[in-house]
Amino acid sequence: MIGAGDNMKDLFAVYFHELTDGIPMYVYEALLSLFCLAGVLILTFYGVKKGWRKLILTLLMEYSFLLYCSTVIFRQAKIERGIELLPFWSYGAIRDGVDTMIPETVMNVVVFIPIGLMMGLVFKGTNWWKILMAGAGMSVSIELLQLLFKKGCCETDDVIHNTVGCAIGYGLYRLAEFIATKIKTATCIAQR
Repeated sequence: MIGAGDNMKDLFAVYFHELTDGIPMYVYEALLSLFCLAGVLILTFYGVKKGWRKLILTLLMEYSFLLYCSTVIFRQAKIERGIELLPFWSYGAIRDGVDTMIPETVMNVVVFIPIGLMMGLVFKGTNWWKILMAGAGMSVSIELLQLLFKKGCCETDDVIHNTVGCAIGYGLYRLAEFIATKIKTATCIAQR
């Protein structure tokens, strides 16, 4: 017997497949090779202590490029431009029983969590609102490119969900930083 959970799992699998399917394998191979090469060079010239941020920056740039690949560059063009500027329209669709909107909404949040996390690591000490503005700006640029090149539906909801994902990622960074500080403080106190 197939339950609602199995159906939702299938919907997520289909959405993830659509997100990654169009990107040719050589793009993944090139990015992995570039990351390995950059890693060796960065760690050789800067060492681990000074180079880890530059390594995370390299990963951030590559991950961002992959997002553009999956949402614009290698996405199939549509016949007409799609645009939906009404905020939170997807929640109404979900309420009305359009189950396919659930994985799209969740994944729009999830794919931007690494962006907020890596931006926090790379741009340490930057105000939280600057990180959120950078994440929102990236999302807006994706949506505008989708509109311009007919590569998807330009949606206000996507920008909102992507920004929420960026905020969650940055929040995870701040939580990890807080825990690390507490552990470091406890260790210093215990050593006295």
